[in-house]
Amino acid sequence: MRKGLLCLLLFGSLGTALFGQDIPALEQAVQETSGLEQFKTLIALSDAYFGSGDFQKSLSAAQKAETLAATLQNLNYPAEALFRKGRAQANMEGRAKAQAVQSLEKSLRLAGLKNNTALQQLNLEVLSALAIERGKPKEIARYKEILAESSGNKPDATIKPLPPPPPALTSPGEATSIRGKLDELSKELSAQKQERDSINRERLALTQTINLQQKAIESMNEAQAKAQLNLEYQKRLVDSLTFEKELDSMQLANNVIILQQKQSELKLQSSQRNLFLAIAAMVFLLSVGLYLRYRNIRTQSIILKEKNQIIEQERQRAENLLLNILPAAIAEELKLLGRAKARQFDQATVMFSDFKNFTAIAETLTPDALVKELDHCFRAFDQIIGKYHLEKIKTIGDAYMVVGGLPDPDPDHPRRVIAAAIEMLRFLEDYQRERRKLNLPFFEARVGVHTGPLVAGVVGDKKFAYDVWGDTVNVAARMESGSEPGRINISAETYKLVQQEFQCVHRGKIQVKNKGEVDMYFVEN
Repeated sequence: MRKGLLCLLLFGSLGTALFGQDIPALEQAVQETSGLEQFKTLIALSDAYFGSGDFQKSLSAAQKAETLAATLQNLNYPAEALFRKGRAQANMEGRAKAQAVQSLEKSLRLAGLKNNTALQQLNLEVLSALAIERGKPKEIARYKEILAESSGNKPDATIKPLPPPPPALTSPGEATSIRGKLDELSKELSAQKQERDSINRERLALTQTINLQQKAIESMNEAQAKAQLNLEYQKRLVDSLTFEKELDSMQLANNVIILQQKQSELKLQSSQRNLFLAIAAMVFLLSVGLYLRYRNIRTQSIILKEKNQIIEQERQRAENLLLNILPAAIAEELKLLGRAKARQFDQATVMFSDFKNFTAIAETLTPDALVKELDHCFRAFDQIIGKYHLEKIKTIGDAYMVVGGLPDPDPDHPRRVIAAAIEMLRFLEDYQRERRKLNLPFFEARVGVHTGPLVAGVVGDKKFAYDVWGDTVNVAARMESGSEPGRINISAETYKLVQQEFQCVHRGKIQVKNKGEVDMYFVEN
């Protein structure tokens, strides 16, 4: 039986809807009426469906009545429709049952607005029963209080749980199913009756045969009985000899079968041995082939590995050579794009160094000795500027050119250039003392430094070289030519940037080619 709530009869202002009404007639009336009459018919149809136990159709009729009630300009109508909707949902399962409280609560509010006490009580009774079923004591107390107020009773009036609805009537589909089952049962009983009659007929025929045999036995005399027994004995003897002969034939056939089976087993063993030898030979040949291929692959792998190592070494050597010629960022750009775009730097510091009397000293040395001395000095310079993260641009004869602040801008580049220049001059002083002791010629360097804007990049397609251009380079060269051996001559622009780091002496304004008079400073190192 379907678990649910009591099927409630509603007797409101709209009339009485009896559960026993003819449902087909009500369905026809819904099609033929409109407005308020159609609403009343839908209410009656919902009650009739509810009484028959078809809660889904009762819900559908109530929903149509709810839609129609919105056009009738009276709150009692939607209240009546919502009550029937909630009552049907309360007797269903799943999501529909969960929505029953919402429908009934809404009907309760509308009935309260119209002072429809009877409808209020019906809603409260169903809501209370639902609250009891769901185990909601707070809701039970609230509904009891509202019910007491609406009925004029005291708040402690008790609410009894409502009994479950009556069982649903058998639907036309269920009746058809039952009739089908009855027909099947009738056919089965008929078949059983026919089988029983057939058994009775066989039993009757067997009884008649036995009776005839008994009468024949009784009519035989003693001689006939002996003759019959003797005949039966001889027949049995013949049957026995025949059985033994057949048994011998069967034994012989069995021996033949056993012999054939043994021969088959020998042939199978021979075939298995031959197959095993063939498989062993194939495995051996496959193993030899795999081993030879493995050796070949291993040899090729070793050769390939050696070639890859040689290629990697050459690639690394080329990489190091490229990085020795160009800055890392410029080298990477050349590898990716095939060219390096020139860049404008708002501020960079350029340093030039040049050896005093280089031509005169070069005349006293052999070419090998001269190159050896230059290589010794410039290698030391390279280590020093590497220490201060400066960029060597090039050497031209005895001139050595360095830039700070590129390819990556750095606000500390003026200080690092001056510090590198000081360390370069100290190296030359130490080297001069060694050369003097040996009474050998030595180099003295002039250094010039200037800070300003310039352009840096790589030009041409062959023998790439990273170079800088701009007036800053020219001024730095003038600072070097205006310097003195063992001194660092800097421009006013550089002085402004390093005056807090180094002690400098103002030389005044000195005439510079193509520049006129410019301020120069010696760094006291």
